[in-house]
Amino acid sequence: MTKTIKKIGVLGGSFNPPHNDHIRIAEYIKHRLALDKFLIVPNGLPPHKDTCHVDFSHRRMMLQILTEKYSDLQISDIEKDPNVPHYTIDLIDKINALYPEATVFFCMGMDSLIYLDKWRNGLQITDKCNIVVIGRKGYSIDDSNPAVKEYLKTHAVYENDADFPQKLNEEKGNCFLLKECFNDVSSSKIRQEFEDYYKTAEQHMDLAEYADKFPYSLTYLDRGIIEYIVKNSLYRKREF
Repeated sequence: MTKTIKKIGVLGGSFNPPHNDHIRIAEYIKHRLALDKFLIVPNGLPPHKDTCHVDFSHRRMMLQILTEKYSDLQISDIEKDPNVPHYTIDLIDKINALYPEATVFFCMGMDSLIYLDKWRNGLQITDKCNIVVIGRKGYSIDDSNPAVKEYLKTHAVYENDADFPQKLNEEKGNCFLLKECFNDVSSSKIRQEFEDYYKTAEQHMDLAEYADKFPYSLTYLDRGIIEYIVKNSLYRKREF
């Protein structure tokens, strides 16, 4: 018998490249909220970033490498079209159409929440689903834009609130703020390390020799992804 999907987590992004904290966040939220399904959605054309010039196929393959040990996480190609910008508000409509009986939890970091009013209809996302926010080092809810602070007065549900468990059963309207805090991983710093590496003559080195060339990347990237990036010469030029 097919298991009924009642609660779905969704983590979207450019994943350029995907790093270990993406998986840590997805796994943490899935288990903390007891979700039945968790979708990771790479964006073919992120509307808010002009730094994503690596093909969707490469970013998806890196996600596949990163998630192959996690059978409870599923990559979705729903936003693979690189010819149109993809907005979260539209993504939620698509997920709701695919899973009409399920409650959707769209996941983001505090670094995104604080300027959610700048997203297309960002403050209306909870009209269609729930939002889940995890902490990111260096970011505070106190830094939120004024419109977001006003929004949180009526939508925020904190993890230590007495009605937190009850609110998790509501189909939409809530912005759940979790206490757990994750690293603020800089994708641009990772990409810069690879750009610098390509400028040297020491290519084709063994992975064991990478440490002094990719100190930041080795902290946050799966080694299989490092190998994939080098093999495919990704991030060779500063076009991102």
